[in-house]
Amino acid sequence: MARETFTDKRLKALRAAETGKRYDLQDAIVPGLGVRVTDKGTVTFTLTTRFPGSTNPTRRALGEYGALTLDQARDKAREWIALIKKGVDPAKAEQETRDAAERATKAKRERAFETVLAEFIKARKRDGVKKWKEDEADFQRECLPRWKGRAVEDITMSDILEVLEAINTRGKQRQSLNIGQKIGTFFSYCVDVELLDTSPYRPKRVSKVIGTKQIRERVLTPVEIAAFWKATDKLHAAMRDAYRMLLLTGARLNEACKLQWTEVDFERERIVLEADRTKQGRAHVIPMTTMVRELLEGHKSNLRPVFISPLKNAVTINAKDKAALDKGMLAALRENDPAASLPDWVNHDLRRTVQTNMGDLEITDDVIHAVVGHKTDRLTQTYNKSERLTEKRAALEAWERRLREIVGLPPLHVGDNVVPLKATA
Repeated sequence: MARETFTDKRLKALRAAETGKRYDLQDAIVPGLGVRVTDKGTVTFTLTTRFPGSTNPTRRALGEYGALTLDQARDKAREWIALIKKGVDPAKAEQETRDAAERATKAKRERAFETVLAEFIKARKRDGVKKWKEDEADFQRECLPRWKGRAVEDITMSDILEVLEAINTRGKQRQSLNIGQKIGTFFSYCVDVELLDTSPYRPKRVSKVIGTKQIRERVLTPVEIAAFWKATDKLHAAMRDAYRMLLLTGARLNEACKLQWTEVDFERERIVLEADRTKQGRAHVIPMTTMVRELLEGHKSNLRPVFISPLKNAVTINAKDKAALDKGMLAALRENDPAASLPDWVNHDLRRTVQTNMGDLEITDDVIHAVVGHKTDRLTQTYNKSERLTEKRAALEAWERRLREIVGLPPLHVGDNVVPLKATA
């Protein structure tokens, strides 16, 4: 077959073969390089030579003209010829290259932050971490928008600080530090599952840039408690009573908001939280006082969660809800003092408020700790299984009487579940 020097002008001018036929042309520049033209006018670059494992010359396609330029086709033909001289089949080499690229893509995908995060959250859930949903939401909100698509080994301490500083500039230092601890836990997991040799997280740098957690000491004053009680009246019933539950019992936020009817025992006048519902992983019994009973009875029409939001879900208290409560409290405070202010407080401060007021009522620390479900030492956990129900009930009822005084409610009548409090030395 005669050879000719291919040019783009020549290739573009090639006519389609006759119907049912095809024809070939050979390039004069690169030995073995040719084109095959079909009856539909498709022009395909080919290489005709002896490939490894074959005794006779065979023709293989390099790619269609258009997808490959003439220069690219010549370069590819030369590369194939060089491989053949080394005894390497170009098709096999290309397949190995594709396979390696696919493996690299798969490995990158498996090491991508979002993939590893999903496995981390699964592990948290499997290991019984109670706040795994909160962890998932925090990572998706703060980290995923910045780190999606990045391999975990490419995330540096500087990247971590960018996330934490962004939170801190919103005036959320404590939240920034909490997220920092969670990020540290995430990268420790990466080390544990051998995705990383070392964690990039450096807590000392976080402390230097963001600061350290300040021990909270905020306790609501009696005037603020009265304002709180009045302001909760402006909230929808479920949120109002969930908030009041916190102040009546010293329970944690999720313990109150996610309360189920299966945990409420009206007959024995108690609330029983199973181990998976408490921070300490131990069952916790809360004696039911008169006000708590009345509060719960107001929600008996609800089927599963005790406190149901207008959207028919278990009530949740977010920053917007807290801001609305703060606004109501400030308005209540300014009814008597137009210059009144409301220092910052968080929901967890209600627990401290309950404990402090119980202390003022001369209730002993061990009883207070039992009331709010604080962790006890290991020896006590092992050998003392008492729920101290009588002492806890007396403490809660003493606090309830004091709370009624603070918020301006009339005292309970004798017989309304009042048990005299006997402070122990």
